Amino acid sequence: MISGHSARLLSNELRGFLHQQCLVFYYNMYGSGTGLLSIYLKKEGQRDEVLLWRRRGEQSISWLKGLVEYECDKNHQIVFEGVRGNSIRSDIAIDDILFQKGPCKELGETSIPYSGFSENYIDY
Repeated sequence: MISGHSARLLSNELRGFLHQQCLVFYYNMYGSGTGLLSIYLKKEGQRDEVLLWRRRGEQSISWLKGLVEYECDKNHQIVFEGVRGNSIRSDIAIDDILFQKGPCKELGETSIPYSGFSENYIDY
């Protein structure tokens, strides 16, 4: 990948709902020249995507917890998009994506010690 190229991760199609939903995930953006990480809401039958969350540049050497509240009464997808920055000496990573009903209990972001180990794993 060269600077400005992007990679996208789309969720399965999610059902619409009338109340808030909480998207919980962990992310790591570290290194000089780190690019951009964005989260979009893609509604069924619409071309345009709605920006829900964005971070640019180096954020922390530690994993950070991201929380995003959103509402959507139509079937939809959540799109994670990473855009490469101007250096190969940087990384953007996401992990442990979780959708919860209702508003986020703790809104904002927190930095926590995170080993990368998840109790929710898939055995191949």
